[in-house]
Amino acid sequence: MRNHLMACTTLMLISLSGLAGGAGPLPALGMPLNVVGHSASLTALTTDPGGAPVLAWVEQGPSGGRNFNRLRSARWDGQRWQPLGGVLNENPAHNAAQLSAVRGPGGQPWLGWSEDAGTAHVDSYLISRWDGRAWSDPSKYAVRRNLSDAGKSRAFAVTAQNEPYLTWTNIYYPGASAGVVQPFTWQGRRWAENAKPLNHSVANAAFFPAAASSPQGTVYTAWLEGRVSHSDVYVARQEQGGTWTNLGGALNLRPNTYTFAPQLRAGAGGALFAAWLEDQGGVDNLFAKRWTGQTWVSLGTSLNSDPKALAERPNLALDARSQPLLAWSEGQEGGRRVYAKRWTGQRWQLLGGGPLNQDARQDAHSASITADAQGRVVVAWCEKVGPEYRVMVRRF
Repeated sequence: MRNHLMACTTLMLISLSGLAGGAGPLPALGMPLNVVGHSASLTALTTDPGGAPVLAWVEQGPSGGRNFNRLRSARWDGQRWQPLGGVLNENPAHNAAQLSAVRGPGGQPWLGWSEDAGTAHVDSYLISRWDGRAWSDPSKYAVRRNLSDAGKSRAFAVTAQNEPYLTWTNIYYPGASAGVVQPFTWQGRRWAENAKPLNHSVANAAFFPAAASSPQGTVYTAWLEGRVSHSDVYVARQEQGGTWTNLGGALNLRPNTYTFAPQLRAGAGGALFAAWLEDQGGVDNLFAKRWTGQTWVSLGTSLNSDPKALAERPNLALDARSQPLLAWSEGQEGGRRVYAKRWTGQRWQLLGGGPLNQDARQDAHSASITADAQGRVVVAWCEKVGPEYRVMVRRF
């Protein structure tokens, strides 16, 4: 992303009924979960098999004279946040980053994140599943790279066989002039890492992939292809036998322009949605499209509340009806506001009637979104409170 995430602290749940209003501070529910004096930098939301919200976050704390970013998680039990284990890092002396969460076919929460030693770029990508009692050993699905690789980006999904699928950016692919996006499939004990790149051409750079898996077991990948300043958004579907089919052409409204942060989700009945950031007059705006089975159709125009305000870090999820939900922040660092919308089937509905910040004068960022078993939308984000940033959660 163009702006680095800032520190944030303290985890709270804020409940709101209805879809309008939301002005003014609301009472917090539950007790803070983060370690006192630690600050968090990322959030990710999903649900458990019963449809209860599961929240993961990265918090920074000191150890041995240094600060490390550590991953933690909790589940909302209807009255309070219940921690799901302790620190999830494979190595507590490494930094967790690039956090994402998805729901497996049996409803189990899965988390994916990167870890590094703080002395080089990311050298491990880790995936873990909550089985109802504990998180699985993150080393089982680890992908490790020892060389400094500033171009790394990746995303994961969980297949109908309850196995992870990983899409990876490889800047060292033989014969490629730049990075390629490769699908990694789990082969029982190891990753198959030698698949043909999804790039339309290995002469082009491909980067920033997204991944999705439908309830029927179909796996999809989205990615950016081109130069960083002039790229296009593409989506492909994995067919039986492992081959890939491109779904239409570029999704972006203006070909060969600045695009960023694609998101992809697949639902029941072939539902497939994509969202991404795209330059509009020098400002990143958020757009979304739906795959009809034949072509990509726009879901409205820009989702930005203010098309002249920079959108960042969109997060896409689907509700129980396989309709899309989106959360993001807008504005310059120091004055960002968080927004969330849900697609009714005909239009985007703004949740809360405006920015979700507890205090609209304070900076907020790093939004994530999900829907619980009752169909209520849950949104988490980081917001400045006094000298610190806290993670807020609201439910609609």
